[in-house]
Amino acid sequence: MAGKFIFTMDRKDISRFLTKTIDSFVQDRLINKERRIENKEQCAERLAAKDGSSDKDTEVEYSDQAVIANLDWGIEALEEAISTYNMETKLARLDHAEKMLQVCAMLNPKQKTGGVPNFYLSAWAHLNLSYLWKLRSNTQNCIFHALEMFIIDPFFSRVDFAPDLWKNLFLPHMSSIVGWYSEERHKLMMEVVSGSANLSFTADIDKLFNESLVSSMRPHQIDKLQKLDQLYGESLNENTRLYAKYYKDCMNSDSTSGKKVSMLPIAEPPMTPLHELSLSIPDYVKFGPILPKSAGFSLTSSPKDIVNGRLEFLHRF
Repeated sequence: MAGKFIFTMDRKDISRFLTKTIDSFVQDRLINKERRIENKEQCAERLAAKDGSSDKDTEVEYSDQAVIANLDWGIEALEEAISTYNMETKLARLDHAEKMLQVCAMLNPKQKTGGVPNFYLSAWAHLNLSYLWKLRSNTQNCIFHALEMFIIDPFFSRVDFAPDLWKNLFLPHMSSIVGWYSEERHKLMMEVVSGSANLSFTADIDKLFNESLVSSMRPHQIDKLQKLDQLYGESLNENTRLYAKYYKDCMNSDSTSGKKVSMLPIAEPPMTPLHELSLSIPDYVKFGPILPKSAGFSLTSSPKDIVNGRLEFLHRF
């Protein structure tokens, strides 16, 4: 796994690691148009499935429409810059894309725009700004925007925007959290399977992560599982933000600012696990989607929502 030696790195090594890892991710995304389109469609579906508790008949403020439209226009301008071979056109489209994307990047993450959480819009904008600065051959800004995405919205950055990048940058630090989660889920599932939580930790562990077992749970067990998943997701998010800030400090310390960098953080699980997993995390351990209470809108949309409102915000003008 990329990044598995990060614990022994000094700050300059970490800066080189970040440069190589994020640059490689962004370069792959710029090359793979199909993946970018897939990502945009996924995010558009998320916007269409915004908070179901809001009144869908309520008209969205024009100013909110304009803000979200800027994000769409910025992404379109960026796509044009990627596809053109004319340098003058490329530079002009990049300038236009930056202006449009910055509108969402600078939103207050604690508020909403048109019913959509600003942290989602801002993180999406920072992802595209990372692409933009790569096209301008500015690696430093490319890295900063990618890390800012994880700081503003660690959950959806992990689930929607850049799951592979998250695994490379952050998963190596999360073994104690994953170990705690695996252990607690194991205990709960063993109650369902046998009525006893005293069996071997490694016994049939693949089966214990089979979601079909949830259907056999009693109401109080389902409640326990939901609380466990919620706490696990919050722990991953909190520590993702912690390490992303540390990474930014490492990058800043490499510049002429002379800024001091704090010590490498340690990801602490909600409770101390008896079994800490190795860096080779099993595939059956999930890292999302575990929707935080503060997400602000539904993780999934119904077929009707997708058909009738998939790009309601992005293409209504």
